[in-house]
Amino acid sequence: MGSAMARDLNGYLNVFKPPGITSHDVIRRLRRLTGLRRIGHAGTLDPAAVGVLPVALGRATRTLASRAWDAKLYLAGVRLGAATDTDDADGAVVATGTFDAVDEPSIQRGLTQFVGDIRQRPPAYSAVHTGGGRAYMRARRGQATDLPARMVRVDAIALVAWARPVLTLLVQCRSGTYVRSIARDLGSAVGCPAHLDGLVRLRVGPFRVEDALGLETLALAAELEAWDSVLWPADVAAWELPAIIAPESRALDLGHGRPWRACDALDNPRGQVDARVYDAEGALLGFARRSRDGLWHPLRGINPSGGDSDDKADPDA
Repeated sequence: MGSAMARDLNGYLNVFKPPGITSHDVIRRLRRLTGLRRIGHAGTLDPAAVGVLPVALGRATRTLASRAWDAKLYLAGVRLGAATDTDDADGAVVATGTFDAVDEPSIQRGLTQFVGDIRQRPPAYSAVHTGGGRAYMRARRGQATDLPARMVRVDAIALVAWARPVLTLLVQCRSGTYVRSIARDLGSAVGCPAHLDGLVRLRVGPFRVEDALGLETLALAAELEAWDSVLWPADVAAWELPAIIAPESRALDLGHGRPWRACDALDNPRGQVDARVYDAEGALLGFARRSRDGLWHPLRGINPSGGDSDDKADPDA
């Protein structure tokens, strides 16, 4: 279904991931629709979860490691009374308990421990690397996996509704945070087993769920060859960076990975500066870093160690 036009695509899609499929299933479908191999996503959503999934096409995959995709907002349902082996509704029940003594004040008190930089143990069924593979693969084989706690960042958390035995939370956090773990640990905090009952990702960086497009809409865009109407520019992941305009000679240097002498307003001898680089027509050429040596050094992407991956498997809620 992909066309020659589609194979030249570079930019981002704000995709609404439906329930029942994995984030990589979305990538596979988009590869068929676009004819592209070079596609990746910014942050994994569990199969049961729905919501915003930023997808990079072509050269935009170089920006998947941008901090723009680090901030996320979720609407989460937490069910009290049972814990599961996956920490969500898809798992087998491993413990039960009563929620009779749980009230809104105790929930509010419990939530205070999940704000800020916190230590969090990822779920056993997660994409975390352990023992040479993913944790969920070991868990499926029945191998006990005691994942160590690690630091994650939760910017804010709020109780939206409490209708026993389900409470609804609004969680603003950073990449690597598992909302399933928050649900599990909140149960411990209020003295009742709990698990994540449902999850909607409302926002990732600049992408909002109100603007996200379903796979059916994207299939129609492919059929009509109307990708320009749904594609965000690659620099959506780097709008916080300063921009420089490069003359034609500098554009060639950038394309060939050659540094050039800094002689512009972004000169900063006290430290390095990352910037977007455009040609005179306003087309994004790439990214460069002004280092202490007084030179602009071309970067492969926002994070030069990130590379051009086909799929981004960052563990997320």
